[in-house]
Amino acid sequence: MRFSGKTVLVTGGANGIGLATARRFASEGANIALVDLDEAGLTAAAQRLHEITDQVLCLPADAGNAQQIRAAVAKTIDQLGGIDVAVAGAGRGSPNVDVFDVEDDDWDAVMQVNLRGGFVLGKAVARHMIETGREGAIIFVSSVGAELGVATQAPYCVSKAGIAMLTKTLALSLAPHNVRVNAVGPGPVRTAMTEPVIADDRLRGLMLSRTPLGRFGEAEEIAGTISFLASADAGFMTGQTIYPDGGRLALNYVVAPPV
Repeated sequence: MRFSGKTVLVTGGANGIGLATARRFASEGANIALVDLDEAGLTAAAQRLHEITDQVLCLPADAGNAQQIRAAVAKTIDQLGGIDVAVAGAGRGSPNVDVFDVEDDDWDAVMQVNLRGGFVLGKAVARHMIETGREGAIIFVSSVGAELGVATQAPYCVSKAGIAMLTKTLALSLAPHNVRVNAVGPGPVRTAMTEPVIADDRLRGLMLSRTPLGRFGEAEEIAGTISFLASADAGFMTGQTIYPDGGRLALNYVVAPPV
């Protein structure tokens, strides 16, 4: 039980990678604070987590609202005694339009959640860890979109690239305090958000043509990478982004479709 007695806060924890991450940490003994805008989803997620642990705190909050995120951090500290690991998993996608057609408000909305939200969470948790002397871990959820541009997903890709540099700079600031900061950048993963792509033969084929392992990843696989980054096994790693992407970033051209 690598995280027995530890408290892990996960934003975007009601479903997808966030929920899989919470389940992984709970299965390894952690107390869980779930943060999400979807209150009904939080309730359902808590019911699933209670199959593993009784220590689940649900905190409805908008990751793009700095005041709500700071309040969620404060409530976690108050009710669960502190935070040892924070996972910034909340995010949103972009309108599917070329960059020159992106509305200013849409650009700002993506940045507000994906980049500013991670910054606010990371800063609040970092201050807590410094004040309490906790040698904790902060993990951001990025994407292969930080490295591979998509003309019709500019705000999303730019926000994820920003997370990569936020990871590095925050890691440098926190290194003297023995707080590690890393990120995980998934490739195509099977979640509710990607189900329409998986169900569409043409889109699925296009996606897998850029994925050497020939399949979509599972949320549990990304959760495993996140738990590794938070563990003592990654104790000498900070400022890094790991890409569990099925080989996507290694590929120059395309691969043959899976049989």
